[in-house]
Amino acid sequence: MLAPRKGIALLILTTALIAGCSSRQQASAPTRSPSADNGRMIFMQGVDSDGKRITAQAPPLRPSCAACHGANGAGGVHLSGGAVSADLRHRALVTQQKHPYTLTLLERAISRGLDNEGKALNPVMPRWKLSPRDLRDVAQYVLTQLH
Repeated sequence: MLAPRKGIALLILTTALIAGCSSRQQASAPTRSPSADNGRMIFMQGVDSDGKRITAQAPPLRPSCAACHGANGAGGVHLSGGAVSADLRHRALVTQQKHPYTLTLLERAISRGLDNEGKALNPVMPRWKLSPRDLRDVAQYVLTQLH
């Protein structure tokens, strides 16, 4: 008679453990804000969260940031005129720079084509025309989500 009770107790304990682990995993799952989702969408697809395609001062070679820099931002894509797309991961933009990129400097690079020291980027880099919200969201995505 003691064995069935142990079996039931073990079943209850196992169920409780599984339920506890499952809820803990759900609670710790990162949630992204609408701004982060918008930044990711612009970076990956060249479209903002309203479905509007982003444009540039001159027609870009490719339709999105990821098309040149890669989904993880590592760059290294060979482009026309011998240009190679830059590494946009945090290490390359911030920790390995004498003058690290800030959010404002990255926004300037995206919209005006100027690097962290104020020098012109290669003309193959589009000068994107973005709303202030879209510019902030994509720059924030690059600085915080690409590792």
